[in-house]
Amino acid sequence: MMIDTHIHLSHFLYNGEFPYLSFDDDSYTIQRGTREQLIERIRSEGIEFCIDPAIGIESNRSALSLAERFPGFLFTAVGVHPTRTYQHKVMGKDGKVSVLKLFWKQRKQLKTLSDHPSVVAIGETGLDYHHARREQHRFRQKMWFLYQLKLAHMKKLPVILHIRDADADAIRILNRHKHSLHGGVCHCFSGSEEHARCYTDLGLMLGIGGSLLTDSPKKQALEQAVVSTPIENIVLETDGPYVKPECPGLQKKQLRKARNTSLMIPAVARRIAELKHLPVEEVLQATSENAIRLFGLHSRGSD
Repeated sequence: MMIDTHIHLSHFLYNGEFPYLSFDDDSYTIQRGTREQLIERIRSEGIEFCIDPAIGIESNRSALSLAERFPGFLFTAVGVHPTRTYQHKVMGKDGKVSVLKLFWKQRKQLKTLSDHPSVVAIGETGLDYHHARREQHRFRQKMWFLYQLKLAHMKKLPVILHIRDADADAIRILNRHKHSLHGGVCHCFSGSEEHARCYTDLGLMLGIGGSLLTDSPKKQALEQAVVSTPIENIVLETDGPYVKPECPGLQKKQLRKARNTSLMIPAVARRIAELKHLPVEEVLQATSENAIRLFGLHSRGSD
């Protein structure tokens, strides 16, 4: 069994026909297909569940609508990404993307949407200080983060966290609310061993994906964090269509245009297995059990 705990299958980059990454016979290839064909392929390769977290406020409805088409396979997290707490993108019927301001009163939509039966978490939410300070809108990010933590507690749901270059503030906030957490995932974790321990001490899991398969400056610290983190605190993800791995043999132009997919899960599991000196099968089984337990996927998948 394999589970992708974070892929944006409802994203407009999966609209129409597109090139996507595949991992076949220990090598990366690029295939073409539609969203429906990709989902069929993902399921045929043994991915039993996928979780599609919302990003902007409007993307919540797109994610829920897609989940309704694939019940028992595709689940949803409703939320507002920290970089979309000031403004968000909306695609019109004409295919053109507009940028709209996000209003605080729109938070009430999340409470209503979280009642949908496909919802297994709140998020992705958190803090992102990656861009220039004037573009961060930190106060708004914290307001929406706190509201979504409160909503997750109200619904007794785990949180999917997006934390980028903001670990100190995020850990401080999470510690302040640790008694109202119902578990969660630090999505796309790429931090240090110290940060990993801070999050797991809060009962959170680390979402490990394509960052482990890149040659970024943070790679060594991330590898050490994976080595030191118990397998019981790790789940697998891809963050498709984003966070693509290094793909020897593929041209950079090809790779730039291709969408990341759940078909990368075996490659992520293999690298974790190498780092932790475990059989790949044990990594896949443990991380799947972690995801099922955290998100309650078995009970929902059998509905």
